Amino acid sequence: MKFDQILSQTKDTDELIFGEGVIDKCPECFKTYWPQGTAMIVADENTWAAAGMTAENLFGSAGIKTAPPLIFNAQPRLQADYTNTRAIKERIGQNRKIIPVSVGSGTINDLVKRAAFELDRTYLCIGTAASMDGYCSSGAALTRNGRKQTMECPAPKAVIADTRILGTAPPEASAAGFGDLASKLTAGADWIIADFTGADPIDLNVWNIIQPNLDKWLDAPEALAAGKSEKLSDVFEGLNLSGLAMQILGRSRAASGAEHLLSHIWEMSGHLGADGNPVSHGFQVSVGICCVSALMTEVFSLNADDIDIETAVAAYPPWERRTVEIEQLMENLPSWREYIEICRQKHLDQQQLRTRLIRIKAGWGELKSKVEAKLPDYDKLRQMLKTAGCPVSPEEINMSRKTAVSAFAKAQCMRNRYTILDLAYELGVFFNCIENIRNNNKYLN
Repeated sequence: MKFDQILSQTKDTDELIFGEGVIDKCPECFKTYWPQGTAMIVADENTWAAAGMTAENLFGSAGIKTAPPLIFNAQPRLQADYTNTRAIKERIGQNRKIIPVSVGSGTINDLVKRAAFELDRTYLCIGTAASMDGYCSSGAALTRNGRKQTMECPAPKAVIADTRILGTAPPEASAAGFGDLASKLTAGADWIIADFTGADPIDLNVWNIIQPNLDKWLDAPEALAAGKSEKLSDVFEGLNLSGLAMQILGRSRAASGAEHLLSHIWEMSGHLGADGNPVSHGFQVSVGICCVSALMTEVFSLNADDIDIETAVAAYPPWERRTVEIEQLMENLPSWREYIEICRQKHLDQQQLRTRLIRIKAGWGELKSKVEAKLPDYDKLRQMLKTAGCPVSPEEINMSRKTAVSAFAKAQCMRNRYTILDLAYELGVFFNCIENIRNNNKYLN
């Protein structure tokens, strides 16, 4: 599908403009959607220098009223914390004419997205890096009371990204975007698994926005690492079509799987890089991809005859015991009691589990073939990420192997979304597979 066909299906975003020199279209775009509006730029010191000041001058030259910009400090690095959303709301106040203009990438966009929603207005996003898929997605990934969560809010009305500006972002930002885009491979494999088990059927309309195009978007990681503008444009396109797909579906299943759950656990646990700053979302997800690929390798090394249904049913804990397990796993995380209800929603009784496992065992060869056709093998996936400049081992993001692997069990409790984590858990092989990953130097090195 072409952009206009996809945009015709979205409920929030009416326009996505990207290409060389398109920053000049900011005034025209603003006048189209907010003809009587007053533009207020929200940026940090880096993104203000990259694009915010230019946009402010363009608005002024076009006769668009502007409010004083809100410019956050670049250091310490701005956090996607709800307290910063409150700061944006307080600056805008109740003036209905003020329209926020987000200038930045993931963090700034999410903060403005939620603030605009709470103030009951739409907003314009000016992207500055091809670093993540959240520009066009509904919802904002924010930390509130210490817990990372996707908070309800519409996507921007319009997104503008000038590839000349994207090209000035640090190389690690583009590498992070590559990692986030590559996560659609593992997320796609997870959706195949969820569809096969009957837990979450694939929406083919949404699937076809992302999955058939991944090979093209990801085909030249060395060109991205070299800063080639055409490959940067491909990655940005893939990231934003992923965001639009999530917007159409109304949830993040289209572009997010178990790799994102691992990333969320690490982030909520206070993981920081060697420089004392949070590791970028794309880099955490990149390591998460390697973790998930390792788990899929272990699970699908099984043959159908290896699946012992009655042994798995007997090992599956009754709900009373499961609540104790969840408490032991999650009690050191913020708002951990909420995960008990999440897990209760997807907990099966013995007969439900037996019925599902019979279906899985009968179609194991088919499921295995579908997953292997979607997901490159572990070594190929690892090399692709490494070539793009993404981390592939926990140590590269200042994390021990033990910490990385310990997140598997916690991530399985995080969402009522069926992934490889749930399949392994229900098959009764989850902890054996994790132990194999922990002890095999092939993985996460």
